[in-house]
This record gives sequence, structure tokens and C-alpha cells, in this order.
Amino acid sequence: MKQALLIVILFCSFTTLTNAQIYDPNPPTTIDGASIRQNKKKLDIGKMRFGAYVAPIVTWMQPTSTKDEDGNYKVRSNGSKMGYMWGLMAEYYFAENYGIATGFHLSKEGGEIITDLIPSSATPTSTVKYANMKYNLQYLDLPFALKLRSDEFKNKMSIFAQVGLTLKINISKKSSYIINYYDETGTLKSVDGDNEILKGALAINPVLLELNLGAGIEYPITNKLSFYTGIFFNNGFLPDVTNPENYSLQYKGTFKDGTVRLNSFALRVGIFF
Repeated sequence: MKQALLIVILFCSFTTLTNAQIYDPNPPTTIDGASIRQNKKKLDIGKMRFGAYVAPIVTWMQPTSTKDEDGNYKVRSNGSKMGYMWGLMAEYYFAENYGIATGFHLSKEGGEIITDLIPSSATPTSTVKYANMKYNLQYLDLPFALKLRSDEFKNKMSIFAQVGLTLKINISKKSSYIINYYDETGTLKSVDGDNEILKGALAINPVLLELNLGAGIEYPITNKLSFYTGIFFNNGFLPDVTNPENYSLQYKGTFKDGTVRLNSFALRVGIFF
């Protein structure tokens, strides 16, 4: 239901865009005191095009430091995760080789983070000693990028590059985990879970912001259809992805994993029509 509502809102935004009017900076002129109203220029629909794509992706979660901010836990990434994404694209060319690229994407991403308590002389209670968290996350992505496209070569192929930002909205948050913890008496215990929903307010931050970079090729199939493929890198830079102090799972106590970012590589294959 949440995904459907977001898609409807986005579609309405695109509909509004295609019917929007461009502001004319020239003021209305007057002749003999009478104002002549200038016609507003409408968005040139002929400069817009739409497309669709699918993509396998490699994602990973990367701490920005080896310890949490309090210096109590060591934090490290433990490998990447294969995922996928698909989406619809919209482009508007304001010049022959320059345009704005946007759309919406649904992505399945994640990674593995391991957190270890740094030993101290005191016996801890209600404290996590070790946490291995394998995250399975889904996002609705809203990208906005500047796209540069070359002229066609002799074989009609063209190349492109783009750079921009992506707003990511979390729509699913699950994790498989192994956690060792000291209970209130100082006894060491262990719990585990398999692809469980991460309960707790703001356990995963609901919104992320990423830098997106991409490059690839386009090749016309017909007068209206074009083949499209490219490699894209998304680099998360704010805010933190995880908030383990807010998790509500089967163990006592809390832990911190520092500042964790979500990154990915994607190989897109699709068409413009």
C-alpha cells in the first residue's frame, strides 16, 4: 500500500511537470499606456522522453571509522550483497546535448556490519558484546541529475555521463543477525534471527541522500526506441543508515556501530521510448 501511494504521488508530480509553464523573464510591454500581455511559453514536450530499465546491483554498508563515536565498539564491514533494482526514467533536454534526468526506482540493497565490544576491566551488564547484522533493505529512489550526451557517431551510437543526487525513502527493513550479550546479571547469552523485521522507532533512517554518478551508451533501434545501458555508482553521504540503539529485538542492552553509509554499483539495461 505504501509503495502504491508513493508511486501515485510521483506520477502526479510528473503530470504536473509536463503541463508546467516556463517563466518568461521579459516584462510585458506597453504601447500608449496599454499593457500588452505576453504569451507564456509552455514546456516543449518534444524535448522529453521516457524509459524503463532493470539492473543487478552490488551493495555494501561501510562504516566511516573503525570505532563508534564513544570508542566502546570496533566496527567493520563484512562484505557486499547482491541485489536488484528497476525503474522508470524521464529526461528533458534544455539544449541539444544537455538535459535533466529523473524518474523513480525501486531497489533491494543491504550489507553486513560486525560490531565488537572493546574489553574493559569491569564486567558489563545489559550490554551487547558482539553483533553480526546482515541487513536486507528496500528503497524507493528519487534521482535528479544533470545528463551530458554526445552527438551520434557513424554507427549511430552515442555516449553519456551524468551526475546528481538521489533521495532514498526506506520501504522495508529486515535483518538476519547473531548477537552475544551480557544480561542484567553479567551472564553471557546469545540470540539469533533470520530475516526479521527491524522493529523500533527509526531503527533504519527513513530517508537517505546519495551522490549518483553514471556513464554508458545509447543506440537507436527505431525512430522512437533506443537501447540504453550504463554503469552507475551511488555513494551515500548522509545521514547514518542504522540506529542500533533503537532496535527492539530479543536481547537486553544496546550497542552502537558508528557512522554507516550505504553504497552500490548497478549495471542498468533498458530502453527509451
